[in-house]
Amino acid sequence: MYQVYVIDESAYDSKKLIGEFGSIDNARIRLEKEFAKDAETKYVIEQTTGHVDGLGNLVATVFEEN
Repeated sequence: MYQVYVIDESAYDSKKLIGEFGSIDNARIRLEKEFAKDAETKYVIEQTTGHVDGLGNLVATVFEEN
């Protein structure tokens, strides 16, 4: 599972989730729509495997970012 976030430096919580996708190809297609709106869009794609830490929080690793 891939989670795509757009970074907004002016907001209190700078990471805004724009979608969760089963494949990286679908995640990139959605990200292209964001680039069509603003070519300067900053993003983070995180990959999750369903594993959780001791507190029950989903463990995610950064797959790609700009």
